[in-house]
Amino acid sequence: MTQTLGLRERKRADTRRRIERAAIEIVDDHGLDALTIDAISERADVSPRTFFNYFDSKEDAVLGLRPEDDTRRTVAEVVGEVPAGPLPEQVIDLLVRVSDGPGLDRDIRDRRHRVIHAHPALLQRHFLHMGRMLAPLTDGVAQLVAHADGVEVEIAGMDAAAAGTANGPIPGCGDDRAVSNGPAEILLMMCGAALRSAMLDLTRERADLTTDESAAELRVRATALLHDTIERLR
Repeated sequence: MTQTLGLRERKRADTRRRIERAAIEIVDDHGLDALTIDAISERADVSPRTFFNYFDSKEDAVLGLRPEDDTRRTVAEVVGEVPAGPLPEQVIDLLVRVSDGPGLDRDIRDRRHRVIHAHPALLQRHFLHMGRMLAPLTDGVAQLVAHADGVEVEIAGMDAAAAGTANGPIPGCGDDRAVSNGPAEILLMMCGAALRSAMLDLTRERADLTTDESAAELRVRATALLHDTIERLR
């Protein structure tokens, strides 16, 4: 069953990256006016209906932005799969898994950066999306924090089917039981900053960020950087 799920996830990731690549190449080669759902679907060899299983809009495909429901569902699934261990390492693992790892190859990432700088409206959309992703990611981290404290909670704002992949609500309490997200928000920001710094270091070293090995190295470096920073704050 685990192998089947792993294969399914890899196929979904491959399809997502084909769509992203197609959208980025179209804009980089022909401009934003040439970007249509049909053009992306044809280039990626998927149907328009399949396209909308992965992205809400053609602009989101260029930026690689997940629909919010997809992000929330993915967070719920990953929270239930993150190995036991120190909480910061769990959060870093969550962020890497939700982002599908380093993902696209260097050429396509370079093209994406070029396209974003050439079309400022895309950058604005990217910032808006970051705000939408913050809520489900914070909920996921709050779930990990609660588990570390020995408490089981339901991720806020998630439907019952999605939350079923993680642990359920606190026994004897209603679904409206509020969970403080303050510690989760702080931990999320710290781990996200550590990941960004580690990825920049790997990029400067010209590392191939498309491999499983690079994803593992990213986790190791981000974790070490986070621990070093915490020690300096003591």
